[in-house]
Amino acid sequence: MTVKKVYDFLDAHRPFYLATIEGDTPKVRPMGFLMFHEDKIWIGMGDNKEVYKQIKANPKVQVVSTDPDTSNWIRISGYLEFVDDPALFEMAMEVMPMLKEIYVPGGPRMAIGYFKEAKALFVDFKAGVTETVAF
Repeated sequence: MTVKKVYDFLDAHRPFYLATIEGDTPKVRPMGFLMFHEDKIWIGMGDNKEVYKQIKANPKVQVVSTDPDTSNWIRISGYLEFVDDPALFEMAMEVMPMLKEIYVPGGPRMAIGYFKEAKALFVDFKAGVTETVAF
């Protein structure tokens, strides 16, 4: 089992939902940006958003997405590590060109991070966990 299979599931079933912690309160929101590069799954958000501040304070995150046709789903637990690299930003703009309208010079910056020390559970609605991928 590979990290690419995890990416492919998320890519096919957007939005996916990202959970963070703020103090002792969980925060969950839909996310759309996703990129696969250097055998890593990358997500992004504005550095002006609460989600970014929550992850900087506590990088432990969880993601979930469901296949509406089968009710199978995936849960990813791990850490999100942000990387400040202009090349990643350029790749992100190619992956999702509409971001060019949001992240303009002088505006908020896009923070891009990858999952590390992560584990994905593929779950069959009827059978339970069917596969586990560590990456």
